[in-house]
Amino acid sequence: MKDKKLEVYLQQSLQQEVNQPASKPGSNSAKLEETVRLCVGVMREQRVAEESQKEQRTGFVQYLSDVFRYEGVPILGLHAAVLFILCIIISTVVDIPRHIPVFMPLFVSAAMPSMFRCQYYGMSEIEAATRASGAQIILAKLVLAGAINLVCMTILISFEVYLQNSCKEIGQMILYCLVPYLLCMACVLRLIRLCRKENMQICIVLVLSSCVLWGLLAKTIPWLYEVSAFGIWIVAFLFFAAFFIKEVYFIITMRKEGKMYGIIA
Repeated sequence: MKDKKLEVYLQQSLQQEVNQPASKPGSNSAKLEETVRLCVGVMREQRVAEESQKEQRTGFVQYLSDVFRYEGVPILGLHAAVLFILCIIISTVVDIPRHIPVFMPLFVSAAMPSMFRCQYYGMSEIEAATRASGAQIILAKLVLAGAINLVCMTILISFEVYLQNSCKEIGQMILYCLVPYLLCMACVLRLIRLCRKENMQICIVLVLSSCVLWGLLAKTIPWLYEVSAFGIWIVAFLFFAAFFIKEVYFIITMRKEGKMYGIIA
């Protein structure tokens, strides 16, 4: 019997039971009905088995714990090294509150090896075909790096307050930490999403350029770090925070839709 004819019989039998008079044993019709019944039984058993063994989509909390297990130690190690170096610097440099923004982009650079690992090893296509979308991967690493960055900034500010033995400028120092960090991280995320090739190298240049830029501001515009300029820093914080939140919201939207975040070159 032709395969096309058998396929038609199977489609009809899967939709409804065949209620026809029994054919004579040994006839072609009887053999056909027996073949159809056996095939229908096998296909229904396979369908039930697939539905019962269907793997549920991994939740974000579970995936975040997996990312922490595999990426936590490298991220923690790099951030600890950056924090240690900065603590040594602020203990020796005079007038450090003005120079705090110079070092904040370094915390972004400490998270970049993890965020660009798949691109560095040429595994973007394989990572895109795994159980998690590209947006979920980036979001998990961003949450992990962001939490560690906040801890590092808190320790850094506390260390500076201890050295100054005063909490007078703590509000300004918080803004000195957050504004450069939000600006740099928002730019890095946007480059990941829009830049087709070599975005890792561009991000490294961006981080280093940001450090230089904030250093020049501290030297050329000293009044920007006085109490009278506190309102400017608040406005800058709200402005860059809006861009950062918008980018994170876009990542969350892409994650819910199961889509990639960024361009696979």
